[in-house]
Amino acid sequence: MVSGNRGLKRRWLLALLTISIIAGAWWFWSNRQIAQKAIAPVTADKRVLAEGIVFPIKYAQMVMPVDGTVGEVLVSEGAKVKANQPLLRLVRQDYQARVGSSRSDLARSAATVEQARVNLFDAQRELQRQQRLESAGATPRQQVDQARTTLERNQAALAQAEADLMTQRSRLTEAEGQLDKTELRAPLDGTVVFIDVKPGEHATLGTVLVRVADESAWEVRSDDLTELTVAKVQVGDAVALTFDGIPGLEIPARVKFIRPYGEKKRGDITYTVTIAPERWDDRLRWNMTAQIAITPSR
Repeated sequence: MVSGNRGLKRRWLLALLTISIIAGAWWFWSNRQIAQKAIAPVTADKRVLAEGIVFPIKYAQMVMPVDGTVGEVLVSEGAKVKANQPLLRLVRQDYQARVGSSRSDLARSAATVEQARVNLFDAQRELQRQQRLESAGATPRQQVDQARTTLERNQAALAQAEADLMTQRSRLTEAEGQLDKTELRAPLDGTVVFIDVKPGEHATLGTVLVRVADESAWEVRSDDLTELTVAKVQVGDAVALTFDGIPGLEIPARVKFIRPYGEKKRGDITYTVTIAPERWDDRLRWNMTAQIAITPSR
């Protein structure tokens, strides 16, 4: 009787184990099917990603073309300026003195030329007079030769005086040009966005002192595209711009220009790409970092 009970228990345990295995298998299969339905197919991101910098389309980075000490800064950062408006001047006394000296030298040269012309005219008249006297037998040939020599000497003196006059005119033009270069003027209508000098400081030749930008139109430039990625991009491709400094801002744009010439940077050949935004945000500034996502059309 005991042996029969044990056999019955084993059959029950075996039945329960079988049911558990079947239930577990069904649960695993069911959950796998649900998971497969819940997970959407993954599509590869074919966008070309790069980093760029915000630039105004029109701007000027201005340097002093001559050395000197800054005398006046006539504008401040943020000021609106018009084309040809003075922005700053160097101390100009030395340059003005050179102009004054050149004008005096020019005046002396001009007076010398006038005197040389008078002398030449007198020498011509004297030669003609001596020639008439010689024809009348009233003067020796020696007097005519002397008058001719005097005429030639005055002709040479006039030529030299006129050459000196041209030299002095050139020197005055150069001095006036140097004086003009002591003043920086705005090359376009815009906003002064940068000034890096104060009165009394030395303006080093070739150093950017003032930046002026037309803030009405902007673009983004990137030299981040290598030869492996730029081949996928063409002018007119759609672009999404985002900005490190303004989270959540996204601006649609288009590829405006791809520079045909590649340059070696950071160990790669890279190409500069210009992006034209379709709208703008007043919070954006020159030199802000932009993240570029280009969707190639081919």
